[in-house]
Amino acid sequence: METPDKRIILFPQDKGGIGKSFVAALLHDYLTEERVRVRAFDLDHANSTFNRLVPEAEFIDTDVDIDKLGVLDRIVHALDEADVVLVDNRATGGSKVLAYLDEAQLPHLQSELNCALVFVLIATDDKDANSQIAELIDGYAGRVQWLVARNLRDSESLPLYGQSNSRRRLAELGAVEIDVPCLFEVTRNRLQQANLTVGRGRTADSLHLLDRSRCVRFHERMAGEFTKARALLIG
Repeated sequence: METPDKRIILFPQDKGGIGKSFVAALLHDYLTEERVRVRAFDLDHANSTFNRLVPEAEFIDTDVDIDKLGVLDRIVHALDEADVVLVDNRATGGSKVLAYLDEAQLPHLQSELNCALVFVLIATDDKDANSQIAELIDGYAGRVQWLVARNLRDSESLPLYGQSNSRRRLAELGAVEIDVPCLFEVTRNRLQQANLTVGRGRTADSLHLLDRSRCVRFHERMAGEFTKARALLIG
């Protein structure tokens, strides 16, 4: 089977506060530095964290009736000019994105679109987030590809996720697993206040040298992690 040339990379969970937008911004940094043609979309018009960190990210309002979810066609049309389309889901109400995927039959059309649909899952020890992972596997096993980002913000281990049936099933599905290490909260907050990604924070005059140094080291670490999934993310 030929490897598709393009990717739609989607963060399908709608659990808030687990780090979706942060990881999406890190991934955008990586793709941009790898000189990938990328279009980014933020579906969370209420909090707009991803757009604040990545101003290039375009808004799509999914707070609409089901019959108006055709607005998400923009994601597919973006493949005309981009090799990777990166989509950060909204917190709460994100099930509409899954409804759109099924109505548009995107998993079925991947070959004709010459693209792979990649789900990025944020693994934490949050029970609700892990329940969503299990539900996504039930609905999309064998229909999409999987990247698991283990968010180690609060702990160096994730026993709840690590011992879960979901992790075992994802391994059977060929999921790639990467780690997102802890970035000191003080630096995370300063990046948020300055609306900067970690990659851009490396050279931002508005940040203290200590914060810029942390950004340099964190960016290098994440580049190594994303490189583990390069074939999945870029091809």
